Amino acid sequence: MSEQSVSFVDLRFHTPAEQKRKRRPKHARVTEFPPSSPWLLTVILGLLCLALLVTARVWVAMVLQASHQVGRQNEELIQKQAILKNFTKLQEILKNCMQQRGDKCSSCPEGWIQHRRKCYHFTHERSSWEKSREYCSSHSSRLLRIENKEELDFINRLVCFHWIGLFRTGAATSWMWEDGTAYSTELFQVKRKEPGASCALLKAGEATSYNCTEQYRCICEKRAA
Repeated sequence: MSEQSVSFVDLRFHTPAEQKRKRRPKHARVTEFPPSSPWLLTVILGLLCLALLVTARVWVAMVLQASHQVGRQNEELIQKQAILKNFTKLQEILKNCMQQRGDKCSSCPEGWIQHRRKCYHFTHERSSWEKSREYCSSHSSRLLRIENKEELDFINRLVCFHWIGLFRTGAATSWMWEDGTAYSTELFQVKRKEPGASCALLKAGEATSYNCTEQYRCICEKRAA
């Protein structure tokens, strides 16, 4: 073998890479991270899904509650607007009554409105239908009984969510007035709001069946003196 061949072999054995590997400590090892466990990923995803589900339920509950409150506030706003409008009409009626001759204005108690031969009282306090009937009875009157179309038109200009003297003893029975007079569908129909409701509420020119225990105003009536 020639001197050039020996020198080439010696150079190959002393390359920088080989020299670096030779200088590396024998005890040095590459740190390896264990692979992620599948069950750990499953638990994390499950917890995220559970959190999203709970958040969605809470959000739905809050939306439903807010919707209910808005509906209730709108109903109260409509009632207040109607009461203000009716109060203006009552003032006009009383003013016209005072300008008339005779004693027509004094034939009804104070706080009552006369129309034809009847006196009407629109309460401000809310009560159940039965409590409203007792209230009217304590003032020597009864809950309103509408007798004709002319009276219905007069009441519709003033009424706003008021109990009247129309009721029934059960869902399968016929409607009747408080004094026992039969109810005629020729004047108006009673719309059903909820099953089993047995007392009539007059609002916006319509009669609707409501649960008798709900709290509303009422209209009392009696004959003018």
